[in-house]
Amino acid sequence: MKEQLIVLVTGTAVVPQEARRLITDRGFALREVTDDHLGADGLHTALDGVSGYLIGGYEEPRPAHFERAVALEAVAFVGTDFRSYVPGWRTAYDLGMAFANTPGENAASVAEFTVLLALALARPFTDTIIGPRHSPADPSTAVSPPEGRELGGRTLGVVGAGRIGARVATMAQGLGMRVLYTSPRRNHALEAASGIAYTGLDDLLSRSDVISLHRPGPTADEPPLLGRRELEICRDGALLVNTGHHDLVDPVALAWAVEHRNLRAAVDGLGPGDAWAALTALGPERFLSVPQMGFLTRDAGLRAGLRAARAVCDVLSGAGSPDVTNPDFRERRAAVRRGGA
Repeated sequence: MKEQLIVLVTGTAVVPQEARRLITDRGFALREVTDDHLGADGLHTALDGVSGYLIGGYEEPRPAHFERAVALEAVAFVGTDFRSYVPGWRTAYDLGMAFANTPGENAASVAEFTVLLALALARPFTDTIIGPRHSPADPSTAVSPPEGRELGGRTLGVVGAGRIGARVATMAQGLGMRVLYTSPRRNHALEAASGIAYTGLDDLLSRSDVISLHRPGPTADEPPLLGRRELEICRDGALLVNTGHHDLVDPVALAWAVEHRNLRAAVDGLGPGDAWAALTALGPERFLSVPQMGFLTRDAGLRAGLRAARAVCDVLSGAGSPDVTNPDFRERRAAVRRGGA
C-alpha cells in the first residue's frame, strides 16, 4: 500500500475545519500544529517528512526551513503578501517547491476593518467603553466622551489601489468622502467606475484628511514608505490607517508626527521593537494598535483556507494550480534533483 503523503497545517484560527477535511478527503495525512506562534526549532520538527504545507500561523519560515524539508513539494500561504511574511520564499522557489497564495480572499474583511479603524480614530471611543470599572451610582467613574469628527465631506487618500484599497475607496465614497489614490500601477477600471482621481504620493499626503495604506511591506533593503519627510507633508490632525504592513511607516517619525503634528494613527499588527512599544504609551486616542486581525473573519478564513488546501492537494496529486506563483516549479525541481544526483 502506498504511504500517505503528509500535509502540515498551522494556524488554529485561520485554517477552518473544512480545509482540513478537504485534505484528508483527498487522501492525504494531516499534521496539525496548535501553536500559532511556532518557533524556529518547532517549525523544523513540524516540517520533518511533510510533502505539503499550509502557512496559516504566525511562524516565519526561513531559508533553512525549506532547505531541511527535503520531502516538501507544495506550500500555500493562507493570504496574499507572502513575500513580506515568509522570509524563505526565494529558497522555496529555488528548490522547486510549488508556492501558492490566495489573493483577494480576505480583501472584504480587511477593507471593512480599515473603515472601522478610520471611524475609531475619527470618533475615539476606546477609553469610554463602559465596563466593570464604571458604576452608574458613582459619579466619579463617569467618562466624558471626547469630541469626534465626521468623515463625510473629508478627503481620503488611498495608497495602493489593489483589491483591498479599491474596496476601501468605494466604501469611503458611500460615507460621502472624496477619494484620491496613488499606486505603482494606475487602476483605470476603478477610475472609470468611481471617478476616483489618481495623483502622486506627496500630493495625496498634502491633501488627505485620512490616509489609508494598502501596500505590501518593503523588502529588507527598502526604506519605509512613510518616513519623516513624508509625514511632514501630511496635514495637521490627519488620520493615518495602516492595514498593509507595519514596516510601511517609520515608527520614530510617526511618534514625531503624533506629538508635533497632532496626527492620529491606527495600525493592524504592531511592529517589533522599542520604537513601536513607545507609541502605545501615547494611548489609543492618538495611536491605536491591535494584534493583526483585519483578515481574521470566518468568511475570509473559509475562502482562503479552502483555496490554499485545494492548491496544495492539486500539486501533490500531479496536477497544476492557477494559484501557484512559480509555475516553473517542476522544471526547477527536476534541475535541483539532477544537480544533486
